[in-house]
Amino acid sequence: MKTNISNLVLAAALLPLLFSCNKAAEPVSVPDDGLVTISATIPDGPATRVAAAAAETGLAWKWEERDQITVVGVNSSVFDIEDGFTAHQADFTGKPVAGSAFSILYPGSYDSVAELEAAAWTGQVQTGNGSMDHLKYCALLSGVDAFETFEFSDAWAAEHGGSFRQSGVLKFALTLPEGVTAPESVAVRADEPVFYADNAGTKVSSLGLELKDVTLGEDRVLTAWMTLPWQEVKVPAGTALTVTVVADGGNHWQRSVTLSAEASLLPGKVNTIVLDATGWTGSGHYAGGEGTAESPWLIADAASLRSVRGDLVSGETKYFKLVQDIDISGAEWAPLNNEGNFDKFFDFDGNGKTIKGLTITEPVAYASFAGILYGTLRNVTFDGANIVAGNNKAGIAAGYVGTNKSLTACSMTGVTVKDSAIEGATWLGGLIGQVAIATTVSDCHVIRTTVTSSSDNVGGLVAVPDCAGVRFENCSTEGVTIRHTAAKRYMGGFVGNINKATVFERCTVKDAVLDAPSSQRVGGFVGQAGRFDGAVISHCTVENATITGSTNSAGFVGVNYCPDINKCAVVGGTITANGNNVAGFAGYPEGNATLACKIADSYSTMKVVGGERSEIGGFIGIAKGLIAVERCYAAGEVNGTHANTGAFVGKVDVATAAISACIGWNATLPFAGFVVDGAESVKDNYAGNEGTVSSQAIALGWPADVWDLSGDAPKLK
Repeated sequence: MKTNISNLVLAAALLPLLFSCNKAAEPVSVPDDGLVTISATIPDGPATRVAAAAAETGLAWKWEERDQITVVGVNSSVFDIEDGFTAHQADFTGKPVAGSAFSILYPGSYDSVAELEAAAWTGQVQTGNGSMDHLKYCALLSGVDAFETFEFSDAWAAEHGGSFRQSGVLKFALTLPEGVTAPESVAVRADEPVFYADNAGTKVSSLGLELKDVTLGEDRVLTAWMTLPWQEVKVPAGTALTVTVVADGGNHWQRSVTLSAEASLLPGKVNTIVLDATGWTGSGHYAGGEGTAESPWLIADAASLRSVRGDLVSGETKYFKLVQDIDISGAEWAPLNNEGNFDKFFDFDGNGKTIKGLTITEPVAYASFAGILYGTLRNVTFDGANIVAGNNKAGIAAGYVGTNKSLTACSMTGVTVKDSAIEGATWLGGLIGQVAIATTVSDCHVIRTTVTSSSDNVGGLVAVPDCAGVRFENCSTEGVTIRHTAAKRYMGGFVGNINKATVFERCTVKDAVLDAPSSQRVGGFVGQAGRFDGAVISHCTVENATITGSTNSAGFVGVNYCPDINKCAVVGGTITANGNNVAGFAGYPEGNATLACKIADSYSTMKVVGGERSEIGGFIGIAKGLIAVERCYAAGEVNGTHANTGAFVGKVDVATAAISACIGWNATLPFAGFVVDGAESVKDNYAGNEGTVSSQAIALGWPADVWDLSGDAPKLK
């Protein structure tokens, strides 16, 4: 098949893969050593196989040393190539395989069909111009009725009741402009995901490979090869394709065409992109753009991403936009803005793309992607990041947000961290270390990430909001693990320590593990919430958390001075703490005459394991100072042997505490383990298990516009 579009040619040269047995099929005899031999032949001509040699019409594949084939039936066996093979004939020896249907895998390094079906072809590297040493062929005969004699072909598979899949090849034959001497990478990109990154069918918008030790000859022709997954790629008519070559220290050369007809990249074939020397444009470090709001610099590869740091300017704003997923594994990342005056304002639009393999293992200030985020970061995913921060404020996305040299607000929106790890000392967060300027953080998420700290202030998403006017909206952590390696303070599944008037709305912590058995002020959502006018935590949830802590630890907030926590919940999970003031929701809430502490319309169903220490409660450990708790319930199991153990509150320590219209759903414990004399505002509450929690809430007058009381247990609307 051949489709000509302007100067871009997508040509496919068929590479049939045929195995011919050099003897008739017959029952396999099993010798004394328990091994059987399969004899297979590849005919002359451009037949697809593993090690490629140049041919006029495409590739001629041939057998090579250490080749293996895996056969999977009831059991599986790896068959090794025997000595004496030729380019087109080889014998393979392995243990017998039982069954009535078989899968035959090449190469034999894949242990199962599922593993081969998921094989990825990203990160290919070609060393030398025109080299094919890096190409890796794969093939799968699936569900066939025999394996003693076989062909890797559609016809043979159909004849034997199965199917056949094999990889393809993409060849770049590009005549580059004068002055280009040392290409470093090549890629073809579409505006939409039309290509495949793996055999599993993951769609991507770009295909490319890294080039090493490539020097062009006088003809300036770059010949580059890459393996394609086994899916057929159909590129629709009207698609704009851009071929980019990075060369000579990071300079980008581009050539774009729009397809006038549908084109295909086919498995089992050589698919060739041919471009002559005309029409190439140079765009410096980037794949286009001018660094302005109207025309941001376009980032399509690791080289251009690493150029961002050097193109930031003090006192100016520069604009960037990712146009491709980028893998920066294998080299140290230098944070974008972590030295000098920290006044390099930038707008970074991730455009829904992923940055994979962000790595910092050497000591740097504000270890993170951005360093100090002075500007806007949005719509980007960090996958597989690994940061060793040392004794400095750090996070995967930003170590520090804002500067003390400007009042310009910053923002972070749609940023996700997943399958990553960060470790260090103080002020450590899965997403952000410290926020030091009025900032809105919205729709940001940390997933399956480990945060390990040896000091105070550590959070699954953020360590410390440290400026009035900071907001977190619709953010979450899921599957995070947070560890203290020493007896420290201020750990939270979402935030470590709220140090100024911050607002949290509709934020969640799910399936978190907080491992801090010797640390104080540990909470499923926040370790400590400070006493600041305007601070609000609303409609936030902790679900299925596993928490170990010491004194002042709880399912939602370890120590709470916050004036307004409302409509929040702790759902399921367990807290185990060998210390005083332990509870399902708030370990140590305390208000004062200047700013009272209030918790309203919230609940906990977390299991509380408090041991022999005092002040253990289903909802509150110890109530201190000027505090008001209204319309809340605790319905989790409470285990504590000290006298100050209660279904709802372990100890009411001051007469100024007000706890009303609350429920401790427990048949064996009192509502409060201890109530100080004169605490007259601890009233109109219920402890027991008569009827349902909802029926008791109705009797206490809970508002139907806040609570759904139709089920056995009240739920927040």
